[in-house]
Amino acid sequence: MQKILVYSFLFLLVLTGCSSVIPDNPTAKTILKEDAQADILQFDHLIYIKAADQESLIKNNFIRGDKIGVIKKTTTSTLFFKDFYATKLPIGSEIFATNNHDTYTIIVEIDGKQILYKALLEG
Repeated sequence: MQKILVYSFLFLLVLTGCSSVIPDNPTAKTILKEDAQADILQFDHLIYIKAADQESLIKNNFIRGDKIGVIKKTTTSTLFFKDFYATKLPIGSEIFATNNHDTYTIIVEIDGKQILYKALLEG
Protein backbone atom coordinates (compact mmCIF):
# COMPACT_ATOMS: atom_id res chain seq x y z
CA MET A 1 0.00 0.00 0.00
CA GLN A 2 2.86 2.35 0.85
CA LYS A 3 4.52 1.66 -2.52
CA ILE A 4 1.33 2.63 -4.33
CA LEU A 5 1.20 5.93 -2.47
CA VAL A 6 4.86 6.66 -3.22
CA TYR A 7 4.45 5.81 -6.92
CA SER A 8 1.26 7.88 -7.12
CA PHE A 9 3.02 10.84 -5.53
CA LEU A 10 5.97 10.53 -7.92
CA PHE A 11 3.63 10.24 -10.89
CA LEU A 12 1.77 13.41 -9.87
CA LEU A 13 5.05 15.22 -9.27
CA VAL A 14 6.33 14.34 -12.75
CA LEU A 15 2.96 15.18 -14.32
CA THR A 16 2.76 18.64 -12.76
CA GLY A 17 6.42 19.33 -13.49
CA CYS A 18 5.99 18.54 -17.18
CA SER A 19 2.83 20.56 -17.61
CA SER A 20 4.55 23.80 -16.65
CA VAL A 21 7.19 23.29 -19.36
CA ILE A 22 4.65 23.33 -22.20
CA PRO A 23 4.14 26.96 -23.26
CA ASP A 24 0.65 28.32 -23.84
CA ASN A 25 -0.21 30.45 -26.83
CA PRO A 26 -1.10 34.07 -26.09
CA THR A 27 -4.69 34.86 -25.15
CA ALA A 28 -6.75 37.98 -25.77
CA LYS A 29 -6.24 38.84 -22.13
CA THR A 30 -2.44 38.72 -22.31
CA ILE A 31 -2.31 40.65 -25.59
CA LEU A 32 -4.73 43.39 -24.51
CA LYS A 33 -2.98 43.70 -21.16
CA GLU A 34 0.21 44.65 -23.06
CA ASP A 35 -1.54 46.78 -25.70
CA ALA A 36 -5.15 47.81 -25.09
CA GLN A 37 -5.38 49.06 -28.72
CA ALA A 38 -4.24 45.78 -30.35
CA ASP A 39 -6.13 44.80 -33.51
CA ILE A 40 -6.76 41.10 -32.85
CA LEU A 41 -9.27 38.38 -33.61
CA GLN A 42 -9.68 34.81 -32.46
CA PHE A 43 -10.09 31.85 -34.79
CA ASP A 44 -9.68 28.16 -34.03
CA HIS A 45 -8.63 28.99 -30.44
CA LEU A 46 -5.68 31.07 -31.69
CA ILE A 47 -5.24 34.83 -31.45
CA TYR A 48 -4.41 36.55 -34.74
CA ILE A 49 -3.03 40.08 -34.92
CA LYS A 50 -3.14 42.48 -37.85
CA ALA A 51 0.16 42.19 -39.68
CA ALA A 52 2.28 45.31 -39.30
CA ASP A 53 3.61 44.87 -42.84
CA GLN A 54 0.54 44.63 -45.06
CA GLU A 55 2.87 44.74 -48.07
CA SER A 56 3.74 41.11 -47.26
CA LEU A 57 0.29 40.26 -48.60
CA ILE A 58 1.58 41.25 -52.02
CA LYS A 59 5.22 40.16 -51.59
CA ASN A 60 4.34 36.64 -50.43
CA ASN A 61 1.56 36.21 -52.98
CA PHE A 62 -1.12 35.58 -50.38
CA ILE A 63 -4.39 35.14 -52.21
CA ARG A 64 -7.76 34.80 -50.57
CA GLY A 65 -8.78 31.16 -50.28
CA ASP A 66 -11.91 29.54 -48.86
CA LYS A 67 -14.16 31.49 -46.52
CA ILE A 68 -13.77 30.24 -42.95
CA GLY A 69 -16.20 32.50 -41.13
CA VAL A 70 -17.33 35.99 -40.18
CA ILE A 71 -16.75 38.22 -37.18
CA LYS A 72 -19.60 37.67 -34.72
CA LYS A 73 -18.71 40.27 -32.10
CA THR A 74 -16.51 43.33 -31.69
CA THR A 75 -15.26 43.74 -28.12
CA THR A 76 -12.28 44.67 -26.02
CA SER A 77 -13.55 42.63 -23.08
CA THR A 78 -11.30 39.66 -22.50
CA LEU A 79 -13.97 37.86 -20.51
CA PHE A 80 -15.17 34.95 -22.66
CA PHE A 81 -13.30 36.15 -25.79
CA LYS A 82 -14.24 33.44 -28.31
CA ASP A 83 -13.64 32.34 -31.88
CA PHE A 84 -14.82 34.94 -34.41
CA TYR A 85 -14.56 37.79 -31.86
CA ALA A 86 -12.41 40.80 -32.73
CA THR A 87 -11.29 44.02 -31.09
CA LYS A 88 -11.46 46.32 -34.12
CA LEU A 89 -13.12 44.50 -37.01
CA PRO A 90 -16.81 45.17 -37.56
CA ILE A 91 -19.39 42.41 -37.16
CA GLY A 92 -19.85 40.59 -40.46
CA SER A 93 -16.25 41.01 -41.65
CA GLU A 94 -15.42 37.92 -43.69
CA ILE A 95 -12.44 35.73 -42.78
CA PHE A 96 -10.65 33.67 -45.42
CA ALA A 97 -7.91 31.06 -45.51
CA THR A 98 -4.92 31.85 -47.70
CA ASN A 99 -4.17 30.20 -51.03
CA ASN A 100 -1.22 28.28 -49.60
CA HIS A 101 -3.31 26.92 -46.70
CA ASP A 102 -0.98 28.47 -44.14
CA THR A 103 -3.18 28.03 -41.06
CA TYR A 104 -1.24 30.72 -39.23
CA THR A 105 -2.04 33.44 -41.75
CA ILE A 106 -5.57 34.52 -42.63
CA ILE A 107 -7.12 37.29 -44.69
CA VAL A 108 -10.02 39.47 -43.57
CA GLU A 109 -11.98 41.30 -46.23
CA ILE A 110 -13.79 44.56 -45.49
CA ASP A 111 -15.46 46.50 -48.31
CA GLY A 112 -13.28 44.75 -50.89
CA LYS A 113 -10.04 45.51 -49.03
CA GLN A 114 -7.96 42.55 -47.88
CA ILE A 115 -6.16 42.70 -44.53
CA LEU A 116 -3.58 40.13 -43.45
CA TYR A 117 -3.63 38.69 -39.89
CA LYS A 118 -0.97 36.41 -38.41
CA ALA A 119 -1.35 33.94 -35.54
CA LEU A 120 0.48 34.64 -32.31
CA LEU A 121 2.23 31.45 -31.24
CA GLU A 122 4.37 30.78 -28.18
CA GLY A 123 7.77 29.18 -28.61
